[in-house]
Amino acid sequence: MPALRVVVGEPDRVVRARLRGVLHMGNGVYVVGEANAAHRLSDLVARHRPRVAVVNAALRQAAGAEFDSVVTALTRKRTQVVLVSDALDEELLARALREGVGGFVHRQSLFEEIVPAVRLVAAGHTFISSAMITRLRDRIAAVVTGVDHQLAELTRREAEVLALVATGLSNAGIAEKLGIGTGTVRSHLARILTKLQATNRAHAVGIAYESGYITGGCHHQRAHGQA
Repeated sequence: MPALRVVVGEPDRVVRARLRGVLHMGNGVYVVGEANAAHRLSDLVARHRPRVAVVNAALRQAAGAEFDSVVTALTRKRTQVVLVSDALDEELLARALREGVGGFVHRQSLFEEIVPAVRLVAAGHTFISSAMITRLRDRIAAVVTGVDHQLAELTRREAEVLALVATGLSNAGIAEKLGIGTGTVRSHLARILTKLQATNRAHAVGIAYESGYITGGCHHQRAHGQA
């Protein structure tokens, strides 16, 4: 298995050192560069071409629009991004998913969750911290109504699957929640990606946030009344 190359964007030197130690304990994961500012992170990615960038959202406070442009550039270069946030900020999560960020890790659980987050995001999946999942799961609406855009083409079951994808659940977790097989979940996901013209799970969730199908305050499962 090829080495999983990671760069870290984190302003705190102590946290960077601890992150490096935790990531290096994960077999095959290597930190190939560290940055304490957004522009330096961009230079690191251009130099090392990592698979994943672990980026503290605090860099945005210092860099502003520059941070947003760096994150967008990373996702366009096929570098997956795991965003680290001090707060369970639903608006930040929504914006990050719209920009193609694949992972959202809460600072309080950073060192417990960072290795699985990096591995899942590198594989093209979405990772959201358990604390954020709990907050979002509690707000999934039960009502299914109509909606415009490509989301109107989703069946009720596909709408349910998309809402659960947005909470960060794995295929197995979604299957257990809905009482269906994991193969059925994969089939639903394939149809969702096709209908939304999405490239991956994170992109599909981003479309749902952008359209208002899922909001920072709650999830609205809205689709035609098909099975």
